[in-house]
Amino acid sequence: MRRVNLQAARSGIPPIAALAVGALLWFVPTLGQPLVGPIVAALRALGLPQEDTGGYPAGFVATLVLRWFAVVLLLVFVLAVEGQPLSSLGVRAPRAKDLLLTVAVAVLATVIGFGLYLLIQGGEVDGATQTGRILTSLSFGQLVHLVVNAAVVEELFFRGFLIERTIAVTGRPWLAAVGSYLLFVGSHIPGSGLPTALTITAVGSLALVGLYMLRRNLFLCVGAHALGDTPILLAG
Repeated sequence: MRRVNLQAARSGIPPIAALAVGALLWFVPTLGQPLVGPIVAALRALGLPQEDTGGYPAGFVATLVLRWFAVVLLLVFVLAVEGQPLSSLGVRAPRAKDLLLTVAVAVLATVIGFGLYLLIQGGEVDGATQTGRILTSLSFGQLVHLVVNAAVVEELFFRGFLIERTIAVTGRPWLAAVGSYLLFVGSHIPGSGLPTALTITAVGSLALVGLYMLRRNLFLCVGAHALGDTPILLAG
């Protein structure tokens, strides 16, 4: 924590200001919606997505592109403006012995989360939510892109950046963990609905926050997140 604060001081960027910038960059996909049309046109010119792809999934894929752009902006900010290394985001080589832990966390959280969801839903999956409609409209390749995008983008912002910068601001790891957990679950309510957010997302977020606080390694969380989202591929 001291190292992070010293680096922030040298760069002239207070940790609270860095946290605010990261929060703003998270909304780049929302603020950049006017760019969806040109992005879709560019993707179609490259054959991605295909010409017969409807406007709704094509627009969603364009939004995923904006999420990648937000990642690039965040990394540029951390490296060039904050002057901090990627390790300040938890980006470090994972230890081989932690890989089994990652798989175990992902499988356990997925089983418990989906089990609770099916219990609440009476064994049926609600496809009427915004997320459900999006999933059923995407091709298998687009679903793979979604899984990778969600794992990388959300873990970078909600675990690596949010937790580390909150610790730098408050000096309280528990507060950073709670904040990451609540914001992640809350951000999924509008699209996924309460049943999904309070079961699958809530259990998954608890597992991911716990894994990050235990190992402080972003790669492990990205891997666990991607594994936990693999059932999404069944929608294709």
